[in-house]
Amino acid sequence: MAEKLQGPSFYSYNLTVETKVNIDELIYVLSPMDLPLLTGVGASGQVLLPRSPVDNIDFSWLEEEVPLPRATLLTTMNSSVTSLVVNSGEGVKFAVGDAVRVDDEVMLVTAISTDTLTVTRGSASETNTTAAAHTAGAEVIGIGTVLIEGAIGSTSFQGRDKYSNKTQIWSKKIQVSRTEQRIPKYGVPNELNRQMMNTVQSLNLGIEQTALYGVKHEQTTNKRRQTGGLDYFVTSNVDTASTWLTVDGIEARLQAAYNLGGSFQYIMAQPAAFQALNNTTGNERVQTVTIDDSRRGRRQAQVVMTEFGEIELVRNRWVKKNNAFGVNRENFIFRVFQPLVTEKLAKTDDTDSYMMVTEGGFEVKGQAHMAKWTGLDIASALPGSGLV
Repeated sequence: MAEKLQGPSFYSYNLTVETKVNIDELIYVLSPMDLPLLTGVGASGQVLLPRSPVDNIDFSWLEEEVPLPRATLLTTMNSSVTSLVVNSGEGVKFAVGDAVRVDDEVMLVTAISTDTLTVTRGSASETNTTAAAHTAGAEVIGIGTVLIEGAIGSTSFQGRDKYSNKTQIWSKKIQVSRTEQRIPKYGVPNELNRQMMNTVQSLNLGIEQTALYGVKHEQTTNKRRQTGGLDYFVTSNVDTASTWLTVDGIEARLQAAYNLGGSFQYIMAQPAAFQALNNTTGNERVQTVTIDDSRRGRRQAQVVMTEFGEIELVRNRWVKKNNAFGVNRENFIFRVFQPLVTEKLAKTDDTDSYMMVTEGGFEVKGQAHMAKWTGLDIASALPGSGLV
């Protein structure tokens, strides 16, 4: 029976049958779509995560550290002992016949056992210096070989360290019935295409998060492989104490990398982790901002100028809120074994089925030149004085 309207006041748009439903055809997507590592670029316009092909499910890279003759004194020395102990692993930086300087004393290395150097102490006749006490932490500086005429230095050979990773398979399946594809919908001209687009986004997000937090592993029974990411490989230059990213904290990590001969070019973290660097006043600000309009707030910091160069600040929502990473752009690489492909699967009913699959892994070369923060706490008080 036809719908009727009653009452002293009625309008045709009150009819529930004839009146068209007005729906905006543009669908607002609530889920975040940004993938800073895979598709984003930094402030310099350069790609954050370069790619290169790989031809095997296991891949490796080599790192070489030249034994530069400089170390740190591990234990305090008085003015008479002849054993000089350096930090673990630093004994290989010296050889018999070398001269080392600690503070103002020059000593001669006569024997080496792991990280313990047997030395002839300084004297007026031997080195024109005076034996003295030295505290732990003093720098031990090699000043070359000091040999008698006709002698040659000791044999020196240093190998290389091998690191490796595995490829990982990322795959998704899309199934949409032919009936589902034929039904007209608001904002979705083709349901199959829409589901493919969403699946690509979901799959790429898995890759993005693996790049950050993947753990290298292979389950030997069925050969299920996992690839390691930044968090897995960056283990040397780690700040566990800082609750905020600060200029001093960043320079401390840069100094540690610089001491080993390298540096990182950008810091990646959640936006909130950069609050201390964005202040308009205070000791931690990285730029001076003149506020002419009281309605204006802070200006987003894009870089930090340090003694070691300009460091970009990259916002990435997928980094854990207590983490930040200092990354060397050239040495963090997505090794692609199989590019992303979409293939139609066999039809078994009135449903179209597709498979999306890609395979690759991550190379983190020179992790000692990168950095990691693990104790950030955006709920803690901002550092310094006068911060807003």
